[in-house]
Amino acid sequence: MSRRCRDRLRRGKLRTMRRPLGLLAVLAAVSIAPGTRADAAHAPSAAASAPVGHVPGAAALEGRIIAPCCWNQTIDIHGSEVSNALRREIRARLAAGESAEAIERSLVERYGERVIAVPRGSRLGSTGVLLALGMGVAGVGAILLLRRWRDRSQRPSNTAAPEAPEAPANPALDARLDAELAALDRE
Repeated sequence: MSRRCRDRLRRGKLRTMRRPLGLLAVLAAVSIAPGTRADAAHAPSAAASAPVGHVPGAAALEGRIIAPCCWNQTIDIHGSEVSNALRREIRARLAAGESAEAIERSLVERYGERVIAVPRGSRLGSTGVLLALGMGVAGVGAILLLRRWRDRSQRPSNTAAPEAPEAPANPALDARLDAELAALDRE
């Protein structure tokens, strides 16, 4: 802690800041905590999540299918029995040689179009591309701006105050000014 902070702490000036900061930290912890709890009914079980083992293409397909029990998460991260059964089915069918598109079509026939996380023809894919391009352009702009600021700060400054041009001497004005200053000194 710096000396200045210790001095302020002794005088009681930082105590007023501790309360709002402590309250803010508690509020942040409380607001984050409900999102981190796992629902016991939807907790993933290791035995049910990968009964067949690694199957090429399974992870991608599981990431495109929404859990039909609650329609909140994709089945690759959802831990309900329905999701576990769908993961086992997808992996078994892929291991048997069935295509991912055929499996996806059969799941759509069974559960409806809602089971697809990002339906075909959705603008979400193009939105993601546009967002990525926008972020790239913003990043390039930020880099150029930082370089410009750095170059300006490293350049020697020739912007000293310009000197006033030397005015030609006028003896009459000089004599008048001296007289006025002498009159002020006498007052």
